[in-house]
Amino acid sequence: MKNIDNLFSEFIDNLSLTDAQRKDAKTKYTGVIDCLAKHFYDRDSNSNDQFLFGSYKTRTNIRPIDDGSDVDVLFKIDEDTYEKYEDNPSGLLQEVRTALKEKYTTTEEIHAWGKVVLVKFSDGHHNVEVLPAFENDDDTFKIPNTENGGSWEEDFNPREQVDSFCESNEDTDGLTRELTKIIKNWVRNTSSLTYKSYQLVTDVIDFLYDTYPDGKGSNKYDEIVQAFLIYKKNRLISNDSKYTHFETAIKRANRAVQYEKEGKHIEASEEWRKVFDCNLFPKANENEQREQDVLIFSTAPKPWSY
Repeated sequence: MKNIDNLFSEFIDNLSLTDAQRKDAKTKYTGVIDCLAKHFYDRDSNSNDQFLFGSYKTRTNIRPIDDGSDVDVLFKIDEDTYEKYEDNPSGLLQEVRTALKEKYTTTEEIHAWGKVVLVKFSDGHHNVEVLPAFENDDDTFKIPNTENGGSWEEDFNPREQVDSFCESNEDTDGLTRELTKIIKNWVRNTSSLTYKSYQLVTDVIDFLYDTYPDGKGSNKYDEIVQAFLIYKKNRLISNDSKYTHFETAIKRANRAVQYEKEGKHIEASEEWRKVFDCNLFPKANENEQREQDVLIFSTAPKPWSY
């Protein structure tokens, strides 16, 4: 018999990328960086040319892979390139786009806007968002921003974001990554909910620091998820667009947790399947038979004995 904790473990496995999907992502972003190294430096790329950040660095990306599954990777430009485009950040993005179009000449779409160049692959799997950046002496980066006439942002710090996540994930014995994946699936499964990934991760880290600093331990996944939803809702103002989405999810979570306490695994799983993707969250097939239920059944009248 599988209880809700078992089903949440299966759910997390179902959310995790397969080996083939991870390989696909790596092949694509390394191909993009290799192309840019050849263009800008006339050589093959090396590990110093790139910095992977975002969900593919923290391994919080989830299945199914969809059109928005972008791999975020930074390409380091040298000082000569920075000085060339110091007064023309949009020109740098256009040169990156031109270089990539020379390699990806079939059905891939390549767009440059804002701060990044997006390589949208035709296979419908991973895309790559590449961010050209000049590394500062303090390990931050200058990055181009083409909006409002163009400028350079001086202190972009993806390392700080990644380090904060990794520290939390280590302290919580992996719960930071697991809870992030779970909540990402809820966001994806909730129509009209806007909850930026960066903010979501920050909220998970803060929540666990306050509530489960040592990780899951003997606690149950369903109660941890319920507690996170309540934690976040209590920090929203009532007219926030996310507020009603959290309220709805909390009502379902409350019912699910109560069902599980009563040994009603089937009913509990059905409530969680309303919160998450029902194709990924497993369904329980058996409820727990409590001693009271056995007693009622064994002492029930037997009409055939009269």
